[in-house]
Amino acid sequence: MNKKNTKYIVIILFLISTFLVSGPSLISNGKSNEEEKKENNKVKIAIVIDDFGNGGEGTEEMLNLDIPITAAVMPFAPYSEEESKKAIEKGKEVIIHMPMEPEHGKPHWLGKKPIISSLSNEEVEERVREAVGEISGAKGMNNHMGSKITKDERILREVFKVLKEKNMFFLDSKTTGKSKASELCREMSIPYYERDVFLDHVHSQENVEKELENAYKIAKEKGYAIVIGHVGAQGGKITVNGIRNKMGKFQKQGVEFVFLSQIK
Repeated sequence: MNKKNTKYIVIILFLISTFLVSGPSLISNGKSNEEEKKENNKVKIAIVIDDFGNGGEGTEEMLNLDIPITAAVMPFAPYSEEESKKAIEKGKEVIIHMPMEPEHGKPHWLGKKPIISSLSNEEVEERVREAVGEISGAKGMNNHMGSKITKDERILREVFKVLKEKNMFFLDSKTTGKSKASELCREMSIPYYERDVFLDHVHSQENVEKELENAYKIAKEKGYAIVIGHVGAQGGKITVNGIRNKMGKFQKQGVEFVFLSQIK
């Protein structure tokens, strides 16, 4: 074999070895390095919006946002059934925003048929079943207020018994640091989530946007963040506008907005 042929063979072997190392990754998905980098940096944010069911300010605007929203609908409210159906028609996810007794607060804040500590086990179960029947299509439940109830294992067990039967999950709004929901859901094999950030505990668009940035930092650290905002007096249009103002920027940064049930 002459030197010229040997040179060609060496070149061919080099090209083959280079292809074997890098070729498949270059042609496997057709993505550029920049696209792959963006995909690897993608994080998830689930936006849960409480207090649907009352015809509150920002209801229509929130449902018209072009991102996944999990609508938490309060049962036994004037527009509970209407707004839960409308949310589903708009392609949103629906959960039950179950009124539960707080440590401190006014009874009328809870509306009709809340879960309160004076109820018997049978009464708790009956109210939860009625709420599930009213909010058709609900995939889970979170607590409206409830700092007293989420510490009460007896009552939570009755609530979760119905959720388990209906294959529903529970989102702890974390209105108390002493909630027993996590350990009880684990014991009963019920899918469990908990809030990372409240968007509108301060009623200003500036605060909503600040808390969304906080959620983004949390999501970058653990892969996802769960945020809770509100329609009606607590949030309404300021929350809608804050989300709208940030969602495009976040999507460019690799954020994927998802329904709560898509977190894990």
